[in-house]
Amino acid sequence: MNNEAEKKENNIEETAPEKETKESKGKTKAKLAEAEEKLAKAEAECAELNDKYLRLAAEYDNFRRRSAKEKEGLYADCFAEAISAFLPVIDNAERAAEYATDDSELAKGVLMLDKQLKDVLEKMKVEAIVSDGEQFDPKLHNAIMHEEDDESPENTVSQTLQKGYRIGDKVIRHALVKVVN
Repeated sequence: MNNEAEKKENNIEETAPEKETKESKGKTKAKLAEAEEKLAKAEAECAELNDKYLRLAAEYDNFRRRSAKEKEGLYADCFAEAISAFLPVIDNAERAAEYATDDSELAKGVLMLDKQLKDVLEKMKVEAIVSDGEQFDPKLHNAIMHEEDDESPENTVSQTLQKGYRIGDKVIRHALVKVVN
């Protein structure tokens, strides 16, 4: 009997480690599954944060470019506004130069003033809009009069009533013109 009891004890002893191994394998699998779940969550969170970071970086880059463009535009607008304030003076100097035909000192002074103003505009890269004989362009011209003429092509500027000015592609003042219909 002793032998049987020993066998039972041995049997119990042998089955206990097998149970522990199966339980520990189950626990290990559960821990592994839990770790994989945590890893998947962490990877998803990392991908989300990376996406947020990339979007924020792109948004900042766009803001920087937009700010630089606005700054350049603001300078151009302020420059154009300052020039437009002087345009009536330039117009009057040109009108006076048209009537300064004699050789008096006053006439010479008016002509020199007119030339000096034109030189200043040229240095600032401000140019007059050429209109007479050109095709009417609403981006450059403001038609304030129309005339009928069968000899001239249609939509042609027949007379410039007030010069227009521009800096590069930016129009400071549209030319006031008479257009042939």
